[in-house]
Amino acid sequence: MRRFTFVTRGDEPLVSSLAAAASGHLAEIIEPREAQKRIQWGSVYVDKVRWRDQAPLPAGITVEVFWPELPIEEFTLDPGRVVWQDEHVMIADKPPGINAAPSPFSDIDCMTWGVQKWLGTGFPIHAVQRLDRDTQGLMVFAKHKDAEKEWHRLFRERRIRKVYEALTPPGRVPADKRHLHRWADELEFRGKVQRAATTAVWAGRGSAGEDRWWVLPHTGRPHQIRKHFARYLAPLWGDKEYGETESPRDELGLACVLYRWNHVWSGQRMTVVRPPGDGAACPLLPKHEPGPR
Repeated sequence: MRRFTFVTRGDEPLVSSLAAAASGHLAEIIEPREAQKRIQWGSVYVDKVRWRDQAPLPAGITVEVFWPELPIEEFTLDPGRVVWQDEHVMIADKPPGINAAPSPFSDIDCMTWGVQKWLGTGFPIHAVQRLDRDTQGLMVFAKHKDAEKEWHRLFRERRIRKVYEALTPPGRVPADKRHLHRWADELEFRGKVQRAATTAVWAGRGSAGEDRWWVLPHTGRPHQIRKHFARYLAPLWGDKEYGETESPRDELGLACVLYRWNHVWSGQRMTVVRPPGDGAACPLLPKHEPGPR
């Protein structure tokens, strides 16, 4: 990670100060226009807050910089990816290769930015769950704080069903293993070890011969599904981190395809499926859900 800090002198615009500091820290000539891009991308912080004002700062201010090595592209949400919404919640379909939320390097290249821009400032959105950058599919955004709190409660009490579709490469899973699997163990991620539980059931073959699986994660650990498949069955199609397996579209074979819950305010049983999927037919879903509290 290319991260550095510098202290302002108070006698020049932030762009000039940043260009000079970056040139020294990165051992290369950084032009002011390149420094300006980093400010616009949201890579510069003052007192732990993203800073986009390019005017001079008072002398003695410590500026923190997370310098992206690759160009940042602002994410714009395609309206066709809005799957469902009401006055409380919006569910949208995240493309693969897009961050779910802001990173230290930028806040304009993620799903949260695209959804907020599409809805407008009247809805200060809150992402109530995240997907890995490589994972695609349904993400839930609360349109107000009470909705965020209620959805977090539903997740905490395990009153939301979330189903994924996973793909494994052709020929990697023997026929005698194409059935129901239940995995429960401990997984490590970035030095933290946590209990994780996943259920997966074979859902047939895809058009390219890949094996399709319905997956119900009972816990929400980072990379949980990817790790469980790599450990017990086969790495997911296109998972270069845990299996180095290529896929035809150079995408990870993992997508969140269904949410089922009881609406907090109306009590109505809701099922939202990623189009044109058939996730509602997943045999892992119980016929009767617990009622709302």
